[in-house]
Formats: sequence, C-alpha cells, structure tokens
Amino acid sequence: MAANSPPPIHHPLPPIHDGGFPAAPEGRAPTPVEAVVFDFDGTLVATRFADEAAVAELIASDPSAAAGAETFWGHEGEPILNRIELAWPGRGAMVLPLFERQAPPRRFPGVVPLLRRLSRRGTRMAVVSSRRRAALHMGLAATGLGEFFPVVVGLEDVQAPKPSPEGLELALIGLGVSPSRAVYIGDNLLDVEAGRRAGMRVWRAAWGLSAASPNGVVLLRRPSEVLQHLDRARPG
Repeated sequence: MAANSPPPIHHPLPPIHDGGFPAAPEGRAPTPVEAVVFDFDGTLVATRFADEAAVAELIASDPSAAAGAETFWGHEGEPILNRIELAWPGRGAMVLPLFERQAPPRRFPGVVPLLRRLSRRGTRMAVVSSRRRAALHMGLAATGLGEFFPVVVGLEDVQAPKPSPEGLELALIGLGVSPSRAVYIGDNLLDVEAGRRAGMRVWRAAWGLSAASPNGVVLLRRPSEVLQHLDRARPG
C-alpha cells in the first residue's frame, strides 16, 4: 500500500440476490447506489489489441516464446509483470518493455456518454486497476476519461492486487461511500471475486468479450445498461 494510505477495512459479504442486488428486508426497496467503481482494462477501455501486438513481436523475434503465450493469456486481469514471469520465467526485465510501449488504449463505445450521465446524476466514481499507477494515469489522460474519476487506485497503492478487495476498500474510503451503497463493474472473474469480498454489488462488463457470468452477477452487454440497473436500485 502506498505511504500515508489509510489501512484497508473489511466488511462481511452480504448475500447476493435478484441479479446481484443485496437482499433488502421484506417490503423495502434495495439500498440506493451512491457510487460506481470501474475496472480499467476491458471495462472502460480496450487494451488487449496492444498486448496481442506485443506477444506477436516477441514470438517473431524468438519463436520459442510461443510456448508461453497460452499461459500469458490464461492470466488476464493479473498485473502484467506477473503474467510475463509466469509465461516466460526469468525474462520479465527483457519482455516488459514490449508491453509498456503499447499504443494508447481505446475507449469502448458508449463509455463516455455513460460517465457523463452518471456525473450529472451526482454519482461518485472511481477506478481500481491492477495496472501500474503511472500507466493507469497515462491511459486515463490519453482517452480523456481522467476528468470523471477523483479517486484512482493502481497497483502500487495496494499490498495485494485483485482478487484482494484492498483496492476497492481504498476507493470506497476515498469516495466516502459504504460498500452497500456502491457497485463495482469489471470484466473478469478476478473483478467479480474482489467486488464480492469487498461487500459490494458486482456487475460484469461483457461489451469487450463474450462471457458467461457467475450466478448472481449482473452481466452487462453495453454501457447504457448500467443506468437501467441503477434505476432499479432507486427507492420507490
């Protein structure tokens, strides 16, 4: 965790019912949502194309590296250096530069209109990612998304990356919102587990991939569906 960061807090995980909403007492509306926390890669922006180019360049220069490609792709969502070391042990320092000089990420269609509407509603927003902090801020700036997120949590801000809930807990502290009043939206199973362990509602972004969803997790096919589900959580 970064110096001067508040210690993580831990909350019991509420049961998940009704497509990802915590169960409400009989006769009462679901708890309203005050904050939406987003993953970055695969949720707000597309970056896999750049990783694919880096892997292709590596294999072109060293055909034997093809043997590690399946392992690399099998660990999507984990910190990039971890994935490199698993796929190509002992070669992290040599291989990492190929991935750090990636092309700028591409915003998914519909993301900016969604963020603008959330901002107009007064919904608090944050980003929690396993991407290194400098690269995360560069990606937010390059895509024009940084203005929407007063709270940004990157890899160096935590002791353990997702599926640890630590980054989400720090984001909620920064936003001043309790887990029961927040939603976490991410694209992979590490995001789902982290959100559940943080005690948050979890919705899975599938607009960047074809994916099944674990039981009890809302599957979002397009960014505009976020607003539809938020409206369901409004009292009355």
